[in-house]
Amino acid sequence: MEDSSLLKESFGLDVDTSMILYSSGPIVFKLFGLSLMGYLASRLVSRMARRIDDPRTQRQLEFFAPKIVNVLVIAVGLEFAGVDITGMAALFTTVGFTGAVVFTPLGQNIVAGIVTSIDDLFEIGEVIEVNGEYGTVVSKSLLRTELRRPEGTTIWVPNKELSEEVTKNHTRMGGFRINVEIPLDNNPDRRRAVEIMDRVIAELPWNVPGKKAFIAFEDVADSAVVYRAYAFIRDRSEEP
Repeated sequence: MEDSSLLKESFGLDVDTSMILYSSGPIVFKLFGLSLMGYLASRLVSRMARRIDDPRTQRQLEFFAPKIVNVLVIAVGLEFAGVDITGMAALFTTVGFTGAVVFTPLGQNIVAGIVTSIDDLFEIGEVIEVNGEYGTVVSKSLLRTELRRPEGTTIWVPNKELSEEVTKNHTRMGGFRINVEIPLDNNPDRRRAVEIMDRVIAELPWNVPGKKAFIAFEDVADSAVVYRAYAFIRDRSEEP
């Protein structure tokens, strides 16, 4: 009370204003100190993130770390101000998590990654095909699956596509698929050539029983007609 009276006498303030300043003064100083500490912590985390060698991890930390520090500073500041944030935090957490899972590609890919792992659609080293992309599974995470194509290039397929599109596991189908492109010129004997191709590929000794090899029209190029020969061979992934 004496301190509030001193404020009133020194600055000519009324009793109510003096009481407000007297009671809120320590909170203001605490909030100022907390803001300064949050700023320094954010700078320190950003500086530490720049020392990471992996560029992708570095960018993610530089983006998320300051925001996490700011959220913590706001939460502690509200506690200093006497605001009960328990119910508010629970509500925001529920709404934020639901929105992240339902409305963002990040959440959808995480959920799809969990679902594909539970369903055991494929394992590392198996050959799969999804949405027209074909290759060997090199790695998989909660966000994406890495495939190595037959020609050696690498692609990353979002887990959302693996969950929504038709995914074929050629390793578990009992055979690998071989694609051979055969260009033929536009001469009238191409029908005879297709018949010979069909006969040859059907008599391959390594064809999987029950899976018929066939020739299919692919495209018309500038000076040739392209056919694709399909055959399924025995799965040798388990052989020594």
